[in-house]
Amino acid sequence: MKNKILSGVFVFLAFAAITIILPGNVIAGSKSASVDKVRDDFNTAFNAGNATSIARLIDRDGVWLPPGKPAMTGKDNIAAYYTAYFQKMNSTIELKPGDIWVCEKWAFLSGDFIRMDTPKAGGGTSQIAGHYLFALKKQINGAWKIARDIWNESGAPSKP
Repeated sequence: MKNKILSGVFVFLAFAAITIILPGNVIAGSKSASVDKVRDDFNTAFNAGNATSIARLIDRDGVWLPPGKPAMTGKDNIAAYYTAYFQKMNSTIELKPGDIWVCEKWAFLSGDFIRMDTPKAGGGTSQIAGHYLFALKKQINGAWKIARDIWNESGAPSKP
């Protein structure tokens, strides 16, 4: 476990170093398209309220780092979180295209997002905006899976 945490810290620091050294989009041809497809597939699955489809995009050892909450570890725990979330909330998200860095078996995708949340129990719709960072890990079969997801939420939610 300690090695996994240290590995995650190393990946994050490597990403931070890349963003300082290489401003703007760093794109590695068709690899970037396959990384960006994960973003697009996440949007589709989230907007359908489909936790099972979201789970297919996550590395089995994935870690979610939501703002102000404890980390969630493991694909099954993250999928359970989304199952519970979608039972309480009608929600849509737009993870906007952003910068992509591909580094051998790791890729990083960062950009802005907008999420609209409407409680199923009633109440108004909230608009939440922020910035996300996916660290993706290349699987043995060549597919990219989300290994880490960290995001912030800018300011207080506002009514659209």
